[in-house]
Amino acid sequence: MFWKYLLFEAKLLLHNRKNWLLGIGLILFFPLYYSHYSQIEIKDLKKQKNEEAQHMFTIFNGFPEELRVSAEGEEFYNNLTQQSSLINMQRFYLWKKDDYDKYIEDGIKLNELRLELHESGNRGIHPDFVIPKEEIQKELSVLQYYKLHDLPLIPNPFVASNYLPVALNMLSGLLFCLFVLIIASSILLNDQQHRSVVGGFPVSFMQKVSGKVAIHLAQVMVFLVIGVLIGGYYVARKTEWGNFISPVLIYQDMDFIAVSTIRYLTYMFIAFALIALFLLLVFVLINVLTRNLYATILTMLVILLLPDLMSVAGVTFNWLYPLKFVDIGSVLNGDAALEFGIEKLDFKHSFSWLVGLNLIAAAVLYVRNKLQYIRKGEVALNTK
Repeated sequence: MFWKYLLFEAKLLLHNRKNWLLGIGLILFFPLYYSHYSQIEIKDLKKQKNEEAQHMFTIFNGFPEELRVSAEGEEFYNNLTQQSSLINMQRFYLWKKDDYDKYIEDGIKLNELRLELHESGNRGIHPDFVIPKEEIQKELSVLQYYKLHDLPLIPNPFVASNYLPVALNMLSGLLFCLFVLIIASSILLNDQQHRSVVGGFPVSFMQKVSGKVAIHLAQVMVFLVIGVLIGGYYVARKTEWGNFISPVLIYQDMDFIAVSTIRYLTYMFIAFALIALFLLLVFVLINVLTRNLYATILTMLVILLLPDLMSVAGVTFNWLYPLKFVDIGSVLNGDAALEFGIEKLDFKHSFSWLVGLNLIAAAVLYVRNKLQYIRKGEVALNTK
């Protein structure tokens, strides 16, 4: 009987025009956002290396003469000379559009020299031209990944493989949460408006919730997958597919590690599924308690925005930080950890917390239903 009920709910969902409009909107987000993204002035490798070469020229002009004549200063100056030479060779490879493997090798040497200079305190260099150690380590991780996996360099930031992680990061957070909440707004509507029809199925409350959440989750993920595929195809037609084995950085253990684009996209899809499941479960729980759609959505938004609201107010509640995992994009790129100063807001903890939040939501929903069932039984006994 559960499968008949599931089929019944699926048919109702397929006839829900509001969800189809939302789904079409999500699908169109990926090609439409590219129209904006492609107009953004992004520093490609050529511009970046030209700027670095200009900075080196300024550094040489401003290097203190009294420091240069010392043995220590001569060592610093030689380090800078090697950096300048490597940057110019990288510019040559980019201009030539060839020998990208040499570009990668020189890039690794360049960043190792930069780290050596950091360990020496960057003496003789104006603070404005000191590259942050974090940025050096990021670039070094990416270049080492390219070398380790013998991958071709893709300088164009607008190819599909480079665009899709950016688009999913943009979708992550409040935008995706709003999409799921509006999709979920009709999850209990049929039960409230057509009690006689829905009540004809001999299935328990938790079975009904499981079925409703499952088909709504499936619908959300289908829309998301179709959106990514259509968005990727659209961008590939405009530029090219790129290389989905190329590296993307994720934040873990106070450091950045490089993973392949396809692996990164897989992590994002799994995270979006867990986030959508959590939102659907909590939505059902609050809707059952309030029996008011608008109150449910408002309560959900307040809960999701609570960490940011507390941060703006200057109040710190570390026990609220797991809620930040719903913005998986900012967690994976390290922005959440930097904003809240919490090291555990990283990739390694994200999935365990998302699974944990789902288990907590399901457990609360189950206990609430069990207590209500016991209470009804006690009332029935008292009336006899």
